[in-house]
Amino acid sequence: MQPIGITEKKLIAEIINLGYKRAANSFSSLTGQNISIENADFDLCTDHNYLIENFGHLKDLTVVQTDVVGQLDGAGYLIFNAEERRVISNMSLVAFASSTSLEETIILKEIDNIISASVITELSNALNIRIHGDVPRLFQVDNIREFHNAIREGNDDYYFLARSNFIFENHGMISPVFIWKMDKKLLSMINK
Repeated sequence: MQPIGITEKKLIAEIINLGYKRAANSFSSLTGQNISIENADFDLCTDHNYLIENFGHLKDLTVVQTDVVGQLDGAGYLIFNAEERRVISNMSLVAFASSTSLEETIILKEIDNIISASVITELSNALNIRIHGDVPRLFQVDNIREFHNAIREGNDDYYFLARSNFIFENHGMISPVFIWKMDKKLLSMINK
């Protein structure tokens, strides 16, 4: 598989950051509080085993998966640890003025839906291709095997790891990980 150069990596990071800004605006409007999402760290790998080695040992993870459908195959995986899951769910419940009426899984899927749709829209616009996100699915992960099953391995896929800071006005910050898996066609689409 052809490696992605620094220019292409920067372009993809920029597209993801634009998506995060769009998502933060949507999320702020939805919750009625100022929320920003910043990309704290961005990395690229082509080895599925690298993901397993770095995340597979962690316990009590929630992985929300959104498949990318259309002219480019891929998937986005938003990964929360137990503390991040608790904080973002509680913040969202407060914003919706509800203490028990929304299930945590619904909140996490909706957050993923907002972020994924924003990033996929930016990717679609930048590459001038027709893609959209499928319905989010949620997995609870407690070991390497479950992590491997949740983050499906593909042939010659690129994995973009975006460690992100969700900053809530007056409530601090959480830093979930977003893994974007994209088909090898991505490189030729970027270089058009």
